[in-house]
Amino acid sequence: MNARTWSMDEVEAQVCRCLVKAPAETPAFPPATLYLDLAESVVRQATAWQTPEGMIGDPYNEPGVESVTATARYAAALGHLLATGRCQDLLEAASCAMDWCCNDMTDHWERGTNWPCAVFNMKDLLVLFEALEPFEAARRYANWGAQLRAPRPEACYFGTRNYLFYGLAAETLRIRLGLSDRVDYIDRVIEEERQWWTDHGMYRDPGDPATYDLTVRQCLAFMVENGYNGRHQEWGHEMLRKGTLTALLFVSPTGVAPCGGRSNQFHHLEGMIAYAAEHQAKTAWREGRRALAGALRGTALAAAEAAGRWMLRDPYNCTKNLMASQPFFGQDGFGETQNAHSGYGLLAANLFAGAYRVADQQIPPATPPSHVGGYVTYLPDAFHRLWATAGDYHIQVDTRGQDHYDPTGLVRVHRRGVPPEACLNMGIVPNPSYHLPRPRAERAVALGIGWPTQSGWRYLASANRDTHRANIRDVEEGREVTFGVGYLDQDGSLGTASVHEDYHLSPDGLHVTSHVPGAGRVRLQVPLVETDGEQHSKISLRKQGVDVSYRGHTVSISVPKAEASWLEPWPAPNRNGVYRVAVFEGVGSELSCAVAIT
Repeated sequence: MNARTWSMDEVEAQVCRCLVKAPAETPAFPPATLYLDLAESVVRQATAWQTPEGMIGDPYNEPGVESVTATARYAAALGHLLATGRCQDLLEAASCAMDWCCNDMTDHWERGTNWPCAVFNMKDLLVLFEALEPFEAARRYANWGAQLRAPRPEACYFGTRNYLFYGLAAETLRIRLGLSDRVDYIDRVIEEERQWWTDHGMYRDPGDPATYDLTVRQCLAFMVENGYNGRHQEWGHEMLRKGTLTALLFVSPTGVAPCGGRSNQFHHLEGMIAYAAEHQAKTAWREGRRALAGALRGTALAAAEAAGRWMLRDPYNCTKNLMASQPFFGQDGFGETQNAHSGYGLLAANLFAGAYRVADQQIPPATPPSHVGGYVTYLPDAFHRLWATAGDYHIQVDTRGQDHYDPTGLVRVHRRGVPPEACLNMGIVPNPSYHLPRPRAERAVALGIGWPTQSGWRYLASANRDTHRANIRDVEEGREVTFGVGYLDQDGSLGTASVHEDYHLSPDGLHVTSHVPGAGRVRLQVPLVETDGEQHSKISLRKQGVDVSYRGHTVSISVPKAEASWLEPWPAPNRNGVYRVAVFEGVGSELSCAVAIT
């Protein structure tokens, strides 16, 4: 497949090839009750933060300060758990949360506030509203129903782009519960938003963040689950089919979601993957595509298993780090005085518990494509990211990074069974649009090349979406995969006419050769994990390589033509923890490195 773009037909064919190659023996998957365990872990901890009025606070906020949406997300997560028979001892906590949220929303509506949280809170409150019907007194329940029925969607749902789909999900559930009949509103908004969907069934929020493709597709799956049957019903089914197939090829064999853009490295990304995959597994099963259905369930359960490391602990952590001494570390999405611990932790709980209720437990989980490998997937016209998987190894290349979030180049190297941050789980930027301590990295860092310019050394990682064009060439897929990436200067800001990278990924590891035509010397920068906040690594640097021992694993990187090496004196934090940066320098226009993780 040596084309510059990957058509949807090619994506589907690649998934089918993986299903054929999958081993006959069913791998061990965690039970689906893991979804509920994840949710209950968070909900029970959050119950301790509830005020007498019913609001869910946050242990890292000032007393009485809610991280917006936290109480409603608590309500939905607890609603799902109650519906499955869990947490019956928390019925009064659930009703108090319902009272507080309904009164809060009613106050905003009556005052005419353009309140963006309404799209999130309405959807989540309806989940608990339905779950409490068998338990709550008739008068109290009727009062909630009147409050949830009262607003017109035009006066309730504010915001743009991904926000709108939360409102559509809420309105779909209002219709199913007999609280609205506004299918026309849903149809009109979808008509306006269809322009932002790609041929691969992915949604383009501004900046193409991975999170907001996943969140919108999860909302669409929620709508279908709750009976949406408007004018765009067939289109919705097709977008979910395409998007889920594409996701099978970009999910890491470690189970985690792609990196890239805002609101990343939170566990609700894996919750969204689990929900959408469990939903689509039922569709595939009904269509007789049983191998695909099993692979989707396997993908969903692997996502839940990946999140367990951070969620099944007390205190849990809402991001993929354990920086307990710096509770805002790696966060965005909330205000300076509002920690994401409650809001995003409870969102993950909500999604995983919802995935359990969506799942058909009679469908046996099977090996997902990410555990088979042998493929390359590239989205050049939107998202600008490439993923490759071979054996247990998986990489992500951001071909056109964006300042404040993502460097350009190799931003992820994973091996199944190894903590995702052990080698690299996401890139590093010097001025991130998310909370990080100082000092920060002094430049953008990915695993990649640098070259001298008149103004000093320039690294590929510092390039962005305005500096160059990218093309993919010489793709070969199979047990081992190879491909090349070319970065072509657009306006002189790249600092060289072109940069070329050649990748070879196999079950034995990764080999990369980077070439800067005309350069007399080049450098290779390599990020090395120092700590996730709980465990510290041991870094052993040599002239032509480095070994990093971390959490029982070793990352070995060799640079055989290096003539010198050193560690930069500054730390390089990202959302996952703190890294150090090794630099290898050599004569000529290219350097190669090999990466193995054991």
